[in-house]
Amino acid sequence: MSRAAGAGVARPLTVLVCALGGEGGGVLAEWLYGAAVRAGHAAQSTSIPGVAQRTGATTYYVEIHPAPADALGGRRPVFSLNPVPGAIDLLVSSELLETLRQVAAGMASAERTLVISSTARALTVAEKAAQGDGRADDARLLATLRRHCRAAELLDLGALAAQAGTVISAVMFGAIAASGVLPFGREPCEAVIRASGKGVDASLRGFALAFDAVTQRRAQRELVEQALAPE
Repeated sequence: MSRAAGAGVARPLTVLVCALGGEGGGVLAEWLYGAAVRAGHAAQSTSIPGVAQRTGATTYYVEIHPAPADALGGRRPVFSLNPVPGAIDLLVSSELLETLRQVAAGMASAERTLVISSTARALTVAEKAAQGDGRADDARLLATLRRHCRAAELLDLGALAAQAGTVISAVMFGAIAASGVLPFGREPCEAVIRASGKGVDASLRGFALAFDAVTQRRAQRELVEQALAPE
């Protein structure tokens, strides 16, 4: 696990979640925090209010200590209230242009940040108001994103949510759990969804669809890397 430079102390895992209005970003942040606590890790969750619906996004920031709380010898980690540009381990976003807005703000780092982003678009007011085709070019957005993160998991999260009959936050949670970034596995994530008591079956379906999709992609990349590696 990554450590603070020169300190010899494990630093918190930093997760930034970006969601549009009504997509359940707050619920996702609560799930992440709850899963960490269930798995025995100290954690903290904060939010930065944005503008409702498509004119902006609300971001949710979660820090999780990588070591279990019972291994800290009674010490309590100190967490930050706000995300720091360039110091994000995992950036998760429900819409492609919102992902790039966070990249433009300096949140993603080519050395550190894994990005999980939906490839789907929800057009901005400026894109809709333009005379003619005012849409941002998806190919340019994706190329820019890949230059500013160490790796990216890109999939249509909205389509998976529709397939499962759930909200996109459950799908985002499944992708996060499969990313390999969290210091705990799938079980506490599904447990915290069950404990919520609301839309459990649909949420678990969406979670599983994204978890399986990301897991399969990671397995395929590992096979390719092994095949191309020099003997």
